[in-house]
Amino acid sequence: MHRSTSSTRRACALGTTVALIGLMTGLGVFTSTAAFAVDEPASAVAPADTSSTGTTGTSTAGTDTTATGTTGSAATPTDATTAPTTTGTSTDTAPAPSTGDTTTPDTAAPAPATTSPAPSTTTTAAAAPTATSSATIVGAPKVGVTLFYKTTGIDDPRAVWTVEGGTPVTASSFDVTADMIGKTITLTVTGSAPGQTATETTAAVSEDVAFATETSYDAPRTIEITAGDTLDEVFAVSKGSGTVEYSIGYADPDSVDPETDTPEGYLPFDTTFDATTATLSGRVTYASVFDFTVVATNGTSTATEYVEVIVDPAKAVGVMAQTTNTSPADLFDGEHPFTGWIIEPDGHITTFAFPGDPDQEPTITDGGQPTVAQGQSLWINGSPVDEFGNDTTQYDDEGNADQVTVTSDHATDQIAFDEDSFSTKVTFPHASTHVLTVAAQSVSVSFPVTVVPTVAPAGTVSSVTPTVATAPKGQLAFTGTDATSALPWALGFVAAGAGLLGAGVLRRRRAQR
Repeated sequence: MHRSTSSTRRACALGTTVALIGLMTGLGVFTSTAAFAVDEPASAVAPADTSSTGTTGTSTAGTDTTATGTTGSAATPTDATTAPTTTGTSTDTAPAPSTGDTTTPDTAAPAPATTSPAPSTTTTAAAAPTATSSATIVGAPKVGVTLFYKTTGIDDPRAVWTVEGGTPVTASSFDVTADMIGKTITLTVTGSAPGQTATETTAAVSEDVAFATETSYDAPRTIEITAGDTLDEVFAVSKGSGTVEYSIGYADPDSVDPETDTPEGYLPFDTTFDATTATLSGRVTYASVFDFTVVATNGTSTATEYVEVIVDPAKAVGVMAQTTNTSPADLFDGEHPFTGWIIEPDGHITTFAFPGDPDQEPTITDGGQPTVAQGQSLWINGSPVDEFGNDTTQYDDEGNADQVTVTSDHATDQIAFDEDSFSTKVTFPHASTHVLTVAAQSVSVSFPVTVVPTVAPAGTVSSVTPTVATAPKGQLAFTGTDATSALPWALGFVAAGAGLLGAGVLRRRRAQR
């Protein structure tokens, strides 16, 4: 083999370096990141060993290739990228590739530092880290809800659901049932790759409160009873976990006055509501329609039940009559003071003296007797009532009702139905005590009237045949909206005996006894 000289070795070394640089540049190695650069084998860039022994003929090239010779023969490096070495008879050592310096002596040229880079601190970046695995339960842990899940960082997920103290169930979804109330549900999801496992546990299972029947303002739960009955109605929910609390609410919040109204004020009179047991109880005596709501909550959900209690009047026991000494057309006109009387079924009379100013309160006297001047009139109305003072007037499908009849023990009294005021007008030509009777539904009430004598012009009063005044059959019962704009207040009093005023008077008297 031809032995190379020192000049030849330098040229070879320089050429090898240039070729190596060109090769690496062409492969794009120098454009790679440090993380990928450290993947190159260390032997590919290791410098040649500068030590050699002439007597043994041993020479080393690279870090992982060693050759020995006995008669000056040189070992050929097995790494194709290492510089060639010479035989052991030469005192020249093979320098490592340089950057082109041709003045370097042949004796002991050290390997350039650029051919052996320091190990990078990013050697662990060779493999991308595994994404964090997670699993999330989708849906609230409530009875009737179906739970699902979603994951991140898990391949080919497999879900297992376990109810506290129960048997695991493998499924992609999970139905929450009533027997799970108060227990937690744990989801465990595993993937196809090692370490891909995630778990999540719900809060304790609960159940939304709900009433047995769905109701609304237009379709409430209806309860119908008769005045005098005892109400004992429970409004507990049919579903709901935990402690359920109850309260009374407005059926129509937009129609109430928040400054004066309270929800309890819309309950049937004389009843109470137990918020713990959701029970409405009490003996009901006031006939009317009562609309309210019962609201239930367990802290996580709320349910509302609309309720309508209809209290019908009891059987008629008498007639509640009322009369005034002034035409309803002149009542509350701001000029004419007037007096009115309410006659209860047992004959008891209460007197109301109204001042001319409608803004002033009337004077109420327990007792008294209707009084009118000779030749003047009284306007009378009345309704059949039950023992609690509730109006028992019966209406047909068209809203019509038979009105009361009024009779007098004096044949000379002039009795006629007044279409304008829906009341009976009685005129008294003779001064004396007269007894009037108001009847309806086979019940009646009678009361005395004192007619005070006056000096009347001759011929103004004549004897007339007594009449019985009855309202034309089929007339609408007075409701306060049938009158003209001049009569609302007046007619409100005329109808009081069968309405709120008469019932209130009757209750007030009983409370005083």
